[in-house]
Amino acid sequence: MSYDHGPVQTYEITWKSGHIESVLAHQVSWPRRGMALVAAGMLTGLGDDQPKPSVIHFHAEIDGHWLLTLSAHEDDIQTIRLVTQAEVLPGGAS
Repeated sequence: MSYDHGPVQTYEITWKSGHIESVLAHQVSWPRRGMALVAAGMLTGLGDDQPKPSVIHFHAEIDGHWLLTLSAHEDDIQTIRLVTQAEVLPGGAS
């Protein structure tokens, strides 16, 4: 079965290191860190006391295949920006 996910989107990732990269994605899965912390609090004493890192997943359909295009710890990312078209700067420069 095939689904039409529409055009793939480009996301600009700025890492805390200062590196900037572009990632293609149809879907971004953002963790529910708050819910995970609440659940971890209710299950204290059942094992690992260290919370697991919050991980963001980017997926895209490329050449008919659903692929993971990026998986990253939320704490390593400074910003995520959806880039839908070239940025237009004041004065006509782009």
